[in-house]
Amino acid sequence: MHDVISSSKWSLHQFFSKSPYIRPYLPPTALYQPASLDSYLAKYLAKYSTVYIKPTRTHMGKGIIRVWKTDRGDYQFVKERGEPVQANSLADLKQQLAAQCTEKNYVIQKGLDLAEIDARPFDIRVMMMRNGLGKWQYAGMLAKVAGADSIITNVARGGGYAVTVPHALKKSGAVTPDKIKGIVSQLIQVSHRVCAHFNKYRHSAQIGVDFAIDKAGNLSIIEVNYDFPSHGLFAKLKDKTYYHTIKRLHYQYKNRVKRKQRKA
Repeated sequence: MHDVISSSKWSLHQFFSKSPYIRPYLPPTALYQPASLDSYLAKYLAKYSTVYIKPTRTHMGKGIIRVWKTDRGDYQFVKERGEPVQANSLADLKQQLAAQCTEKNYVIQKGLDLAEIDARPFDIRVMMMRNGLGKWQYAGMLAKVAGADSIITNVARGGGYAVTVPHALKKSGAVTPDKIKGIVSQLIQVSHRVCAHFNKYRHSAQIGVDFAIDKAGNLSIIEVNYDFPSHGLFAKLKDKTYYHTIKRLHYQYKNRVKRKQRKA
């Protein structure tokens, strides 16, 4: 058990990097500490056109900052949602970000050119649940589309909406229609690998794996949510099949735990 570091995005990134299967799906990431005016900001902005700075211990997109270099050579950033804020130089940017970054530790990550629906980026949530036998089972997936002026795809915080993954892939044009089935299979396969690897970290009964798909159709893992990932998110789809599956598996696993406790 790694209870002290269990909710840290950085710790989880390091943990999943140990898996040769999962590692290729992880975007370049480093620990970023605003108080030390970390040099990673300059390094990452020199290497990648856009970066994301995320608090290591918050969820639901809280406190996420998107930073990018403009064609003019200056910088802009957005915290969660709204109009971009201007920074004339790297020093100016660091100063402004120091005021915005109220947590001690962040991760800085290569920005991905997310696929979009009507100019709004989306990512994909795959829900994995332990069933009545205690085995990991795929329960459903959906696409979370960002709100109109939001940089985050969290539906509750970002004002976005949820749609099915095939619909999102088709509408975005990120992959050709004949490849959609293959992407869906890949999402499920990688999620099973994530769950199997996570077993070495700590026990969980449900995991929501967030994937990015970029405009070229490449998959990356954004985040692994294991502290009660939202069931209600799936109730937002018109078809409630996934939602009912999630609730059924949750109930089955709870009953399994109760039976084991009674026997003990």
